[in-house]
Amino acid sequence: MLKSIYIRNFAIIDELELDFHSGMSVLTGETGTGKSIIIDALNLALGSRADSSMARTPDQPIEIALTLDASRMDTALCWLREHGLDTSDAHCVLRRVISTDGKSRAYINGSPGPVMQLRSLGELFVDIYGQHECQSLIHRDKQRALLDSFACSEAVVGELAALFRSWQDLGKQLKEVEQTHESAHSQLELLRYQYQELEQLGLEDGEYETLNTRHIQLSHAKELREGSMCISDRLAGDGDDKVFDTLGQLLVELEKLSVTDPALKGPLEDLQGIQIQLGEAAGSLRHYSEQTSTDPQELQAVEERISTIEEIARKHRIKAGELATLYLTLGEKLETLESRHMDPEELRNELREIEQRYRALAGQISAKRKAGADILNRKITDSMQTLGMQGGRFQIDIQPRTPAEPTSYGLDELQFLVSTNPGQELRPLNKVASGGELSRLSLAIQITTANNLAIPTLIFDEVDTGVGGATAEIVGKHLHELSYNAQVFCVTHLAQVAAQADHHYKVDKCGHDTSIRTEISQLEEQARIDELARMLGGIEMTRHTQEHAKEMLQQGKRRSA
Repeated sequence: MLKSIYIRNFAIIDELELDFHSGMSVLTGETGTGKSIIIDALNLALGSRADSSMARTPDQPIEIALTLDASRMDTALCWLREHGLDTSDAHCVLRRVISTDGKSRAYINGSPGPVMQLRSLGELFVDIYGQHECQSLIHRDKQRALLDSFACSEAVVGELAALFRSWQDLGKQLKEVEQTHESAHSQLELLRYQYQELEQLGLEDGEYETLNTRHIQLSHAKELREGSMCISDRLAGDGDDKVFDTLGQLLVELEKLSVTDPALKGPLEDLQGIQIQLGEAAGSLRHYSEQTSTDPQELQAVEERISTIEEIARKHRIKAGELATLYLTLGEKLETLESRHMDPEELRNELREIEQRYRALAGQISAKRKAGADILNRKITDSMQTLGMQGGRFQIDIQPRTPAEPTSYGLDELQFLVSTNPGQELRPLNKVASGGELSRLSLAIQITTANNLAIPTLIFDEVDTGVGGATAEIVGKHLHELSYNAQVFCVTHLAQVAAQADHHYKVDKCGHDTSIRTEISQLEEQARIDELARMLGGIEMTRHTQEHAKEMLQQGKRRSA
């Protein structure tokens, strides 16, 4: 509900702050005092188009702020959380600042954002009905939502919307699959061939480098074998110039010398170590020579293996040593594509199944809408008779969509039709000529669907235009009944309406010709009686009008009790 409003430098309002309460509140005052300016300010805070020419003082910005209680509004709290805004104290502050150059800034709970967010959030809190506007009921989607809230459960309507989204998503997926099926199939076949070729190759990590090393060994096998044997023989073989024997003789001589000078024992030990190493090296070279293969068949096999590897690498335009990595990469791609690759026929079957479920549920909702519409037609028409539209009729026209393509709301097209006078043909609600009739019709609709209201604050701007007497009293009664389920504000000229309010605010002009400003005050009992008397009798208030006003106020209180 609306807790308070702050207005600064707007039209003939210098600075104003008002607190509001639950129940029914009225705003009254002389014509031209600025009652509608409050509604204009509310609209600005709720995201309507800004105009810097509305500034009272042109060189200062306009500022309007609304404080709203969201403690019982799960939809609003969810909206705030979804947009990353603070919900800690369950209050919501909508603030609008229009600078002198016409630029507008919007804030929600102190965080700046686009004006469209003010509008989106504000629509969850406040609905305004006026002579020249009906914020929501003239729109077909709002009409459908109002009927659905009366005739259907929210869960059923939500399920239908979810089925529609699934239908849409599957349809898009099927279209994409059909367009890419052939190319995807060809791509899969190519990947499978390439993967299988590498799988058959069975190349191990590092194998290509090992094969090249082995190829060099086999290609130079004779040279390596003979050379290593020759060196082994020269180190420790049977020839006269073998190094091992020569070193042995040198060791004998050095050993004799070390007896004379112990300082030579170090070099002696070094040479003894070298002799051992020479023997081991000679043995290793002999063993290498004996083991070195000169098998031409092995050489041919290695060359063929290398050739196969290099040929496949050239096909993929990579180095032969990168084939093992490519094999792993192709395997991952193939697995991904195979998991994503869908048969269009499977999707078509799934789409047909969802369509059947959707149409069945849409049919159920359509039946509930028609049953609910029959009830609303009767009740709203009855309400119209008491609101100065005797002989008027209300009807919700429901027709099947043509063609019967799915939508998130079903297969129906509906609109509110009304005739406000006897013999007048039914016409769409947004074509009603009289602003007062439109406002009172909106009131009749809201009263009838009061138990299904989702918006906590309703504002009626002069809904009593064109009525008086008993009809005005009935309008006031209906407004007060509506306040049992919502916070109701009404701008009125009729004492019969004002007398039934729980709270009464008076709008006055103050100042002189060169500096006029609007002030609003909440009236206590005697001030309410004086204001009601003014509304009944004009400028001069007699004892009779005072007594009449007091009686009206007491009757209004008894009705409220």
